[in-house]
Formats: sequence, C-alpha cells, structure tokens
Amino acid sequence: MAKTTQLELVTPARVMVQKAVEMVVAPGVEGLFGVLPRHAPLLAELARGVIEVHENGKIVNRYMIDGGFADVTPEAVTILAERAEDLDAADAADLNTRADAAPEVEADFLRAVAAAL
Repeated sequence: MAKTTQLELVTPARVMVQKAVEMVVAPGVEGLFGVLPRHAPLLAELARGVIEVHENGKIVNRYMIDGGFADVTPEAVTILAERAEDLDAADAADLNTRADAAPEVEADFLRAVAAAL
C-alpha cells in the first residue's frame, strides 16, 4: 500500500471529506500546490478553485471551494473553506436553482461551480 496523508475538508456547516489519500492539489492564492505524505509544515491561503484528490496516479475526487486556508503537516492536510461543493456529485440545474434562491455571495459561488462542471 502506498503512503498516504489524511485529508480533511471542513466548512462551517460540516466535515465534507475525511479520508486517507495519496496526494492533494489545492488552489493557493499564489498558484496550485500539491501535498504528498511527509510534506513540510505549511499554512497557505486558498483561492476559489478546485481541490483535486489523487490516488493511484489519477484524480478520484474534485471539490470546488470558495477560498479558505490549508493547514499542512507531515501527516495531514486540513482545508478550511467558507463554502465547498463536490463536483463529482453536483448537478448544474440544481446548482442554478439553488443560486436563484441564495444570497448574492453564495449565488456567485454556486454559479461558478455550475460553470466548472
């Protein structure tokens, strides 16, 4: 079994993801960065973009976040995001319907997620 790092993706409403993964690619404000097991400690500000979860050399999950912070340790990466959506389970029509009923800031994010599909 390959070495893994523990990924946690947390929003104010819930813990979206909590699992061991081989690599995480995150949208830092200064560009994309990857996190592998035994990564040096890092605290990074995140931009709106897609979190990619890699296993066996392939992207297995994608989550869009609306900025936040990544706390990286040699054993784990914790991503704290104001908003997040699972792109693999998202439906553009549902996102647009939710955006129509949401406050402006959230509606902007939901429309961005729908456009990313």
